[in-house]
Amino acid sequence: MLLFSTSRDVWRRRAEAFSDSGWGLALLALIAFADSSVLPVLPDLLLVPMLLMRPERSFLLCGVCVIASSVGALAGYGIGHLAWATVGETLVNIYGQADNFRRYQKLVEDWGLWIIIAKSFTPIPFKFIAIAAGVASMNLLTFTVAAVIGRLLHFVIVAALVMFWGSQLLQSIDRYHRWLVGFGLLTAIGLAIVWSLR
Repeated sequence: MLLFSTSRDVWRRRAEAFSDSGWGLALLALIAFADSSVLPVLPDLLLVPMLLMRPERSFLLCGVCVIASSVGALAGYGIGHLAWATVGETLVNIYGQADNFRRYQKLVEDWGLWIIIAKSFTPIPFKFIAIAAGVASMNLLTFTVAAVIGRLLHFVIVAALVMFWGSQLLQSIDRYHRWLVGFGLLTAIGLAIVWSLR
């Protein structure tokens, strides 16, 4: 079953069914794990509709994301620490982050635990910070504590935003969905242009 649809009613029914299913939780965990280790897929894109449809499951949904994302961060650390030459460098190059990665590594070396936690409030993909921490041989216990705190902060913030503005968000989507889609497309195009000109 596909989650997304151009029909709002169909989308809501699918999101509600998805939020209730065990495989929905499994997919959320898989995406959260992959986002922190190897793939550029944000679990927020699945977490937000699940939170909107089932706010009473917020603790469970956020807990799944925190645990899976933290385990994924450890996998990312392992890629950087144990398999940089064979896997890590290839991943960084595939995503076109070779130049930025050196900055991430320097940030980890200079700021350690604090940059891992602060990453929760930045657009830096978490997997690159995790891999950089592994390459920099950051203390594993320190990294693990920082990753769990950072991931917890991130998902609690997402859940709090949905909890406080969830109903208004659904009403806004109903009322302004065409404008929101247009704004989203323009924003994506603008970011792509800025990225290509940097």
